[in-house]
Amino acid sequence: MSLSTSIDRVPPQNLDAEQGVLGSMLLDRDAIARVVELIRAEDFYRDAHRRIYEATTDLFERGEPVDLITVTDRLRDKGQLDDVGGASYVTSLLNAVPTAANVEYYARIVLQKSMLRQLISAGTQIAHMGYEAAQDVEILVDQAEKLVFSIANRRMLQEFLPIREILKESFERIDRRYQDKGTVTGVPTGFTDLDQLTSGLQPADLVIVAARPAMGKCLKYDAEIVDAQTGEVCTIQEVVGRARTVLWTLDAEGRLRRAEPSRFVDDGIKPVYRVVTASGREVETTLSHPFLTPQGWRRLADIAVGEMIAVPARLPVFGAVDLPVYQVKLLAYLTAQTMPASPVLATDYADAIAVGEAIRAATRPAPPEGRPAPQIAPVQGGAIPDVVGSLLARHPALGRDGEARAIPPVVFTLTREKLALFLSRLLACVSAVETEPGVLVRAACPSVRMAHQVRHLLLRFGIASVVEGTGVTVAGDHARMLFRDVGMPGWERLRTWARYDQGRLLPATDILWDAVNAIEYTGEFQVYDLTVPGTHNFIASDVCVHNTTLALNIAAHAAIHHQVPCAIFSLETSKEQLVQRFLCAEAEVDGSKLRTGFLADSDWPKLARAMGRLSEAPVFIDDSANISVIEMRAKARKLKAEHGLGLIVVDYLQMIQSYKRTENRTQEISEIARSLKSLAKELDIPLVAISQLSRAVEMTGSRRPMLSHLRESGELEQVADLVLFIYRDDYYNVETEKKNIAEIIIAKHRNGPIGLVELFFHKEHSKFGNLEKRRA
Repeated sequence: MSLSTSIDRVPPQNLDAEQGVLGSMLLDRDAIARVVELIRAEDFYRDAHRRIYEATTDLFERGEPVDLITVTDRLRDKGQLDDVGGASYVTSLLNAVPTAANVEYYARIVLQKSMLRQLISAGTQIAHMGYEAAQDVEILVDQAEKLVFSIANRRMLQEFLPIREILKESFERIDRRYQDKGTVTGVPTGFTDLDQLTSGLQPADLVIVAARPAMGKCLKYDAEIVDAQTGEVCTIQEVVGRARTVLWTLDAEGRLRRAEPSRFVDDGIKPVYRVVTASGREVETTLSHPFLTPQGWRRLADIAVGEMIAVPARLPVFGAVDLPVYQVKLLAYLTAQTMPASPVLATDYADAIAVGEAIRAATRPAPPEGRPAPQIAPVQGGAIPDVVGSLLARHPALGRDGEARAIPPVVFTLTREKLALFLSRLLACVSAVETEPGVLVRAACPSVRMAHQVRHLLLRFGIASVVEGTGVTVAGDHARMLFRDVGMPGWERLRTWARYDQGRLLPATDILWDAVNAIEYTGEFQVYDLTVPGTHNFIASDVCVHNTTLALNIAAHAAIHHQVPCAIFSLETSKEQLVQRFLCAEAEVDGSKLRTGFLADSDWPKLARAMGRLSEAPVFIDDSANISVIEMRAKARKLKAEHGLGLIVVDYLQMIQSYKRTENRTQEISEIARSLKSLAKELDIPLVAISQLSRAVEMTGSRRPMLSHLRESGELEQVADLVLFIYRDDYYNVETEKKNIAEIIIAKHRNGPIGLVELFFHKEHSKFGNLEKRRA
């Protein structure tokens, strides 16, 4: 059967069932209460039946008697009695059914036929949309899905509702609140004072939870970061400027992996402190910047000299630049600044120049007839060989003296083989080797900067070293690794010896613990930060440094204690990280113990009980990194249909992808915010979207956020029903009396009061809690 033929047929309907419903309503007033929960006037196929149904429900809602006489009078008053077939037709409805006992059965038949007609109508609309193709296909698919979803959920698509229907629902809501007197009417947050002000998170509300991203967590502008794909080393200022890089991050298992930052933040000028470790590593940060310690991530302000912080045990990144062997050797000899004294090295140096000059001569155009060909200058004395002069011109770092002397940038992008070749020649020129009582390599570099660069390049091979001034020392197993994986001309016997023992040379994890030797104030400087999705940390200056808790606590409380199905769209944090946060908060076990594995015997029963509660909680997590509101809506609709969704959390708003092209980011965020509000209304559930604050909040005296501090604040402020800001004074003021106290600022409340609520923040458990009030 063709589509056109099927559409031309009589739409699905059952007039007998419609008459049965209306007759039952006239026979028994109680039948009306059962019917109105299932069907509406629009579900009747015959227009006359719709009008009789409306007249009957009008009387029922007013509390007036409902029978043949009152319904007939109501139709006559509205001027519709003749349109429905007169009093005789209304009377015939009473004779259509002997009893009202089967009214729900009749009503379900009417509902099914109505839904089939709506489905046909939706199909016709979708077909027209497909043929016209007036919008992007993603938008059309979303609209089509919405049409079908509205049928499944009995949400009739209409622009207006009569106020009497809204008044009825509002009155019922007011009556429930009167009966409950102060209890939470929405989704409970678990925080007593917050629930008193908001009565919980209300259906159809868009709730914005905002805090300053990585409050106070910044690195000085010249902190060096290695590109985990190319090997290039550049400053964090350069990375923020070009807004793209791939860097190293530490996951929950203590393993290094590559990641791309999601945000590049300019945090202005702030006081900076230099941290120096026992191995000679240095990094300059703010006091609020977290470092990984055996007790977990802790702010620099909470770390004392002598404590341990994590440093990478290896950074296995090598580039793709494959320079000729002679060039790599010459770069190493020229970087060393001193001419090789060893006969082996002197010969190697001379051979490299000879190969380079021969290649240049072979590729140089023949001189004009009668003009002599240029001669190769000697290695020692005389003019600088052309090949050396060419390298000096291409790599200015080779010509610098004193502390400005550094390894040429191209070296950091060499392949593994060529980088090993470079290091072998450089170290052979500047190092002394001791073999008793153990193997020890001491390198004396031309500058402090170069010493740190050598240490970094060795780290790429997993070789740890200690820097002191311009000296670099490699000892023990790491010295063996040096001879095995890099080698040094003149020490071939040590390379052979090192290869006998390979099994225990590499450390078991990707991090080492390094003691803090000094923390010193260096002044106020420009600082920057990077946001890394999932792990919230990255490697800078060869040190591990770190970057929604409230929203997750609300979701956990609603799901665990009230069985409210919650959907979490986590665009920034992986599902494994989220589950670990849930476990940490619910079990009240120190998060650092979960990350490092240093669990006490008493922690296991807590974790087991928490896992039992969480496994029964209706929490659903989607950690798709690039997701649009359209995809989010499709998944939420499905979850609503299957599990009765009651709350959505989005982490975070600024990372959602726009499904349409806009002129700028502000318009894009505005479109996303309106779409999230539309989703909350459509599903009739609260939607909590985590947002960020702009840097403007740092410029205020109190640093307490206001509505204008929301990123792309205009549309967010207008669309949101409830805006919550999180402020912690101990982030900014080390000496504050409000240690571990968070202020939840209700900056906007469309349907209630604004105000401030104080909560206790358990840093170790990633959990907010009610603050016990002091009584006079």
